Amino acid sequence: MMYFLSKTVGRLFEPIGFIWAVLLVACYRAIRRKDKRQALFTGGLALGISIVGGTKLPAFLLSTLERPYVVEDLTAIPKCDAVVVLGGGHSHVSTGTFEIELHDAADRILTAAELVRLGKGDALVTGGGGYWENGKQISEGALLKNWLETWKPFDEPIYDLGVNLHTRDEAVNTKALAEKHGWKKIALVTSAWHMRRSKALFEQVGLEVVPVGSDLQGISALENMWIFYPVPHDSGFEQLAYYMHEQVGWVYYKLRGWL
Repeated sequence: MMYFLSKTVGRLFEPIGFIWAVLLVACYRAIRRKDKRQALFTGGLALGISIVGGTKLPAFLLSTLERPYVVEDLTAIPKCDAVVVLGGGHSHVSTGTFEIELHDAADRILTAAELVRLGKGDALVTGGGGYWENGKQISEGALLKNWLETWKPFDEPIYDLGVNLHTRDEAVNTKALAEKHGWKKIALVTSAWHMRRSKALFEQVGLEVVPVGSDLQGISALENMWIFYPVPHDSGFEQLAYYMHEQVGWVYYKLRGWL
């Protein structure tokens, strides 16, 4: 009981929980003043925050993008010419031992490294955008390449794609690298919710793609014991943002003629 109370009360002091509480107070005061318009406005906002931040609806929506690309057993993945991991899973830090910091999507990195270690690809290709430091742009893929070469989880070569602005850039640059090395078939690793668009882009440039989804944020959230959070928090908003990002991205790429 104390654990439940500590988690519930503590969330009232987080940004989403605090805003939600302020809206509830404003709604209550509007009701007391018999200000129907203000009560409906503040109450509606509080309800919306409760649905997004307090229920599993965002997780369910995100899971619909993830489920087609869930891989239960990496050993069942067919042999490919190379393993390609898209950017994400780490951030650049100017201080520290390795200059990178792993975060929620680090499953992408671990999955890709394990595939190469299992012999599912003869090389690893690291993608991603870039970071600015002291007026110089640093490749996300190069940072990951250097980090992996430090740990040496496998002996196969690692190639980075430089700085990419879009997932399409990663696809085009991977195609150029594939032509150089004679690759035809790749195992593509990214967050499962990002896979539909990524797979289509890589197939569009002429590569045979074996999708390997990772970072199952929607599915893992659905498996959580909590059905409803009394005080909403930010994870639901993050899941909804990922879902909307993919839907908008799909339409944008279609309009650009990339899909």
